Amino acid sequence: MTERVSDIADRLGPSPQLLRWMPWAIATLHAAFVLLGGLLMGAQPSVTIVWSLLALLLSSALWWLAIQVMLRSMRAQQSAVVGAASTRNADVAPSPPAEPTGTYSPRIYERMVASLPDGVVIIRSGQVRFCNAAAGSLFDPKGEAPSVTGEWQPYIAPHLRARETERLDRLQCGVISPLCFRHVILLRVDGTSFQAEVCELLLENDGYHDVLLLLRDISESERMQRELEQANQRLQHLSQRLMEVQESQRRQLARDLHDDIGQQLTALKLHLQRLRLSLAHEPALAKLAGQLSDAADEALGKVRSLSLALHPLQLETLGLQAAVQWHLSRFLEAAHTRWSLKLEGKTVDLSPDVALVAFRIVQEAVNNVARHACAGRVDVLICRTDDALRVEIIDDGVGFDVRAARTRAQSLGLTSMEERAAALSGELNIASLSGVGTRVTMQLPIAAACPHTGVKA
Repeated sequence: MTERVSDIADRLGPSPQLLRWMPWAIATLHAAFVLLGGLLMGAQPSVTIVWSLLALLLSSALWWLAIQVMLRSMRAQQSAVVGAASTRNADVAPSPPAEPTGTYSPRIYERMVASLPDGVVIIRSGQVRFCNAAAGSLFDPKGEAPSVTGEWQPYIAPHLRARETERLDRLQCGVISPLCFRHVILLRVDGTSFQAEVCELLLENDGYHDVLLLLRDISESERMQRELEQANQRLQHLSQRLMEVQESQRRQLARDLHDDIGQQLTALKLHLQRLRLSLAHEPALAKLAGQLSDAADEALGKVRSLSLALHPLQLETLGLQAAVQWHLSRFLEAAHTRWSLKLEGKTVDLSPDVALVAFRIVQEAVNNVARHACAGRVDVLICRTDDALRVEIIDDGVGFDVRAARTRAQSLGLTSMEERAAALSGELNIASLSGVGTRVTMQLPIAAACPHTGVKA
């Protein structure tokens, strides 16, 4: 990015008009960013933080461009003055040198640097040679100390002094190139520290190589980023807790359906069968009793199917392979969709958490295929390695726009799969092409203990 800004500065050249209007233009853009940022304060925290970071980056690039153009104008002025002095020395009758056309005096550039909202510090041989007002405010917000003078090293955090001092020496010797947007911890005059974003520039002045540092306090943006990360962690914890409660409710509901309603329907079916036998001398009533018995049997089958869908007993008793195979046959064969299940490695000793997440993701993906994909074939791969479990569900259906689906209500299933994988520090990728099909890939780490059960895979 620094090279691109330098290229732009080279194309702009030492333009006095540009130097006259650039501070006003940058100030206007900065005010617009601040105003729009204020309007966004009512939005979500993530939107506000991302906008603040974007404004910080763009403002830094604009001020860096201003400094680059200013320095090129100063160099052009120095070249013009040197040329005028050479001509004057060669003439027999010297005349006073005229100020080069289209340039400003050094005092104008000094005022421009002094008015920059970012701190500017010029260092030579480890000593601070120049410090503008903004840099003074960074290191002394109360304005009690005179200014940033003397050695530069005391203003660097102790654990970084050796590294930063060596870097300045290597910069001045031309061993390394300047960098932009480095993060360094600096110290104020009262001993407190702050996170600074640093842009470097190498200057040549009177035969010396000075280092110009453009400084900006980013402690607030770093704090906002930390708060965003903490908020994301809290949301992830709440999501995990929600899924735990959901699974517990599903387990309880499946048990109630199987033990209570299932048993009552079974008893009703048996009584209706006995009633039909006892009404053999009355064909009409016997036929009605048989029809009621068949209806009870059908209801019993639906209750059992619903109970298994809520919490498959095969997953606890027979393992992941049996549960996935049962679900594939139950959903896809009814839709006349061919399917295959391939296993690599052992899956019987998976932890309950890992097996449940893998099954739920296969379940959701297969349900989506049965409802929306119009697929002719579905292939499922479950691969177990020493430290990970990979699951792939591939169909040859109509495909869909993944990005568009995430913004609609239908994306709740996709979000649920992603949250389940993230709960165990896993990854979920969904790739789909219209008319080609969809591939859902999930990878879960299984070497570490599961976060809630403590069971090791």
